[in-house]
Amino acid sequence: MSADAGSLRHREKAVFRAHRNPMPRHVDTANRAAVTIRPRHGRKALPSAPGGNLPVQAIDVGYEFLHLARTDLMNLRQMEVFRAIMLTGSVTGAAELLHLSQSAVSKMLSHTQQRSGLKLFELVKGRLVPTSAAKQLYEEVERLWRNVEKVHTLSKELADPTRGNLYVAASLSLGTTVVPLSVADTIKEHSELQVKVILPLPNQLIDVVADKIVDIGISTFAANHPSIDVHARFTCPLVCIMAPNHPLAALRQIRPRDLVGHRLISVPFQELYGLSEEKVYGEALEDLNKGLEVRSSLIASLFSRATGEVAVVDALAISDTLVPPLEIRPLVTDESIDINVIHNRYKPLSPQALLFQELLVFRLQQYCGGMHGQMA
Repeated sequence: MSADAGSLRHREKAVFRAHRNPMPRHVDTANRAAVTIRPRHGRKALPSAPGGNLPVQAIDVGYEFLHLARTDLMNLRQMEVFRAIMLTGSVTGAAELLHLSQSAVSKMLSHTQQRSGLKLFELVKGRLVPTSAAKQLYEEVERLWRNVEKVHTLSKELADPTRGNLYVAASLSLGTTVVPLSVADTIKEHSELQVKVILPLPNQLIDVVADKIVDIGISTFAANHPSIDVHARFTCPLVCIMAPNHPLAALRQIRPRDLVGHRLISVPFQELYGLSEEKVYGEALEDLNKGLEVRSSLIASLFSRATGEVAVVDALAISDTLVPPLEIRPLVTDESIDINVIHNRYKPLSPQALLFQELLVFRLQQYCGGMHGQMA
């Protein structure tokens, strides 16, 4: 045997010994990755090691090692645990949410951090505080999780295609007034229809429609997205609500300046409707006593009912069944709220979704009346 042949044979043995070496303790043997060994100078590739896809440490024996990247990222179960901790803020809460033991959640979190090389949480005064890396990761995990839920939902639909499903996303105001009525109208014609309604924040509502999570969206925010079509638009005014004995109840309409001197229940117009408070209230803004701010017009209506104080809300938040007895007066302002009925242009609507959309537009026309409803 020549010297070169003997040297090559020696190198082959070295590589196979590396394959047979025990795995280091920190390596997850459940996630072994295949290794391809390619010789330099165009020599014939070495055969795979006996026993399958075992990771090997690169040994300088004159060969290049092309490692197919071993998956050090989180699997779906680990993502589920991480998401549950982010949602609940604790291992205890995550364990209750997932119906697991606390020790199982703790072990999964520890394993995830070790395996990914990321420090996801800091323990501060006995509480788990997410790191900046965890916050960034959570955004992507949440987006992925919506798609996982889509797969789960689709598999259920395919298993029982006779029932039909309808998925709707609406702003909170609409989700407590026109949407329940429209859903009820639809179910009258499709009694086996399975309906899911979610009430996300306005910016999240656009996302769930764009990501095809829902069939129909009803938004109080501009739907500027290339994947979204606006089926119909309506304009909704702002109104003031208050107890019958409130001084402002004596007025037929209320100007922003009339609100000065009264404790006001307010909502974040920019966040909910994309409206500027400066444009809604004008010069009166700096003199207003916004003694209470809540996150939605519906909640403002409930607080107005409880306290008797005046609140400025969108007209569609008013429901006779939820907020009687309150006086309603129009607010004199140039600003109004746009209501958009939207869907994803790349997701065909089922017959049930098309019917719901038709009935929803009919209900909005009833509620909006002369509010310039327009089909897009």
